[in-house]
Amino acid sequence: MLPQIKRGLFVEQTTAQTWNLTSLYAGTSRSEELKAFLKDLQNTLEQAAGQLQNYRGMDVRDNDALLEIIDQFQYALLAWEQLDDFAICAYAENVADQAAIALMDESAVLKAKLASLQIELDQVFAEFTEAEWQTFTASGRVEASSFYLNERRRMVKDRLPAELERMISALSVNGLSGWEQQHELVLTKLRVPIELDGELQHVSIGQALNEAVNGKDRASRKRAAEAVAETCEAQADTVAAILNRVAGSRLAIYEQRGWDNKLKEMLEHNRIQEASIDAMLTAIDGNKDLYRAYIERKLKVADQDSASWFDLESPAFSLSDKVDFTSAKTVISKQFHQFSDKLGNFADRAFEQDWIEAENRPGKAEGGFCASMPLAKESRIFLTYRETYQDLITLAHELGHAYHNHIIHDEPALAQQKGTSVAETASTFMENLVLDAVIEQTADENERLAMLEMKIRDGLKYVVSVPNMFRFERKFYDQRAEGMISAAQIKKMIAEVENEIYGGLVEELALHKWMFIGHFYDAEKAFYNIPYTIGYLFSNGVYEQAKQQPGGFPERYDALLRDSGKMTVEQLGEHYLGADITQVAFWQDAQKSLSSAIEEYLELTEKY
Repeated sequence: MLPQIKRGLFVEQTTAQTWNLTSLYAGTSRSEELKAFLKDLQNTLEQAAGQLQNYRGMDVRDNDALLEIIDQFQYALLAWEQLDDFAICAYAENVADQAAIALMDESAVLKAKLASLQIELDQVFAEFTEAEWQTFTASGRVEASSFYLNERRRMVKDRLPAELERMISALSVNGLSGWEQQHELVLTKLRVPIELDGELQHVSIGQALNEAVNGKDRASRKRAAEAVAETCEAQADTVAAILNRVAGSRLAIYEQRGWDNKLKEMLEHNRIQEASIDAMLTAIDGNKDLYRAYIERKLKVADQDSASWFDLESPAFSLSDKVDFTSAKTVISKQFHQFSDKLGNFADRAFEQDWIEAENRPGKAEGGFCASMPLAKESRIFLTYRETYQDLITLAHELGHAYHNHIIHDEPALAQQKGTSVAETASTFMENLVLDAVIEQTADENERLAMLEMKIRDGLKYVVSVPNMFRFERKFYDQRAEGMISAAQIKKMIAEVENEIYGGLVEELALHKWMFIGHFYDAEKAFYNIPYTIGYLFSNGVYEQAKQQPGGFPERYDALLRDSGKMTVEQLGEHYLGADITQVAFWQDAQKSLSSAIEEYLELTEKY
């Protein structure tokens, strides 16, 4: 038990649990200032599009004119990000806010215009000769953004002509994006009949899954899991058709572009080489026996002869104490300051200036996120804090995202565009920083085991569950290229992949998980599961170096975050960690924190 986070210890001081959005725009979603900001953004996009059209009609290239257009594009990019994230914040704090919903719709329209402008700019970049391009990108006004500009120039050469790419984007509204929305609609309408508080209720799939994992006893969890399976099975053919159309649409686009590698788009989004992903998966497989040993021991501790998928998520040890919000602030501030005063001072500022919406009240959205306000150079953090240790870790995670924003907000807009996986670097690092400190200071064995279980459960999500879904998705896309795949075939694929790790340990698998994991249906990001494993393990690799080489590391860490929009994952690893991430050794070291936690868990539970 940690004395510094005992409930009620800090009764003399409380910390606000609601954020301040009005300091950004008074009146939030109905703000007149926000309306003016929206209009200004619309005008900027129209002006930039007009100037770009004039530029393309010139007989002689005018680099100064192009630089002015790029400046406008960069402002529009930051303005749209702030508008979109603010709209999401306004909706999240009150899901009944119709003005916020309308604002999100307006943001989506502006996003399409921004994407169209990007396509036109990409074409302009591709028209430069190599010598002209080198001179242009060496200009002081764009030198800091040269990585992004070079990346876009390379990418456009692998795309279709601009008019065809615009057509793909337009058709996507009723094609790829339309199927994603259809999946959301079907999933939202699903109602699962389960017994809660002694009466039968029809709840959402999310609520039912939560009951299957966190129900009061195994019998109630089993009933909830069975109800989920029955409800999903009734809609399996419908959702299978949607998944087939999502994959089919994406494969058709790839074929038109002449892409043979189905991972090409995902690799581009994550700025990583396929060799690095292969090395990562090989390293994960190298620890499979250890991960199976943990699962087997956990089930033994729970005294279960036969196990189902929900038993893997349900804790065998529970924590007796709760962590109030003020205590969470104290713990986070202390650990962040121990790493660096810059990090600690930033966290203090986030709490003191009311950047965090944590109040447990009805009418809020579920989940947690960090919103970037790049023009204001601030962030906002959203979660519902229910005084659990998991909430404490979630808060540290989101503050990690906010710190990453803080570091890159001083960079040009184009240098702030980081890959999907690297976006998790700071957040996972902060989780480790706080959770490891809490575990280290916990003397009670049961409490310590509960903490270890929390760390291991989260880790296995990234090194077991997500890689399994990546392997399933690759298999699905390979077979989808040959034709439609039935719901029964999809479930068989899931079983084959899952049994590679769970075979002989778990009898009842979650064979319908492909229906409610939304990442499979994402229209913008292909193979959107695996970036989380890349980010988790890359961050853990950074964390291992921080423990081994503490001297001067905070400054190097900040520089790594600052350059996260200017380098590939391989370049970040080589430059700041001295590591070759295309090799298995890096990813093996990145699992040390998780492996050590499992080894301690196995040692402490030997007597069970």
